[in-house]
Amino acid sequence: MSKTAIANIGENDFDDWRQMFVYFAILHDVSPTPEGVARTWGWLCDPTHPETGLIVRVRDDVVGFVHYRLQPSALRGTQILYLDDLFIAEAHCGSGVADDMMDRLREIAQTHGCSAIRLDTHATNERARRFYERHAKNTNWITYEMTVNSM
Repeated sequence: MSKTAIANIGENDFDDWRQMFVYFAILHDVSPTPEGVARTWGWLCDPTHPETGLIVRVRDDVVGFVHYRLQPSALRGTQILYLDDLFIAEAHCGSGVADDMMDRLREIAQTHGCSAIRLDTHATNERARRFYERHAKNTNWITYEMTVNSM
């Protein structure tokens, strides 16, 4: 197990988080706007908002983050934890940091009485798929997204 410190994201983490978040967005072909970054940060720091996050440090260096939310699963009649984003700095990939993050998410899910952790990853992201398949099963569900134009 790596020597990681995993904690809730806090106001003092903004600069490190923003740098990684913008890089993460660009990797996923999303052009982050300053307004979108600020809105996401606001959600993460608002204890009343469902989206929350963890920041991960090795020694004193921030090396990753997780965004997640608790949500109901109507078919199960239970709550689940939905993992929105997981990012690890390239230098720490394969070091066990991501495994530590998944272990922490499992603890959070258990604490909240969740029946499952659900996540998506891109079909072509072989590295992530191999990682997630060590922790979860592929359900073979296909995700669709409908664009909504805001008024």
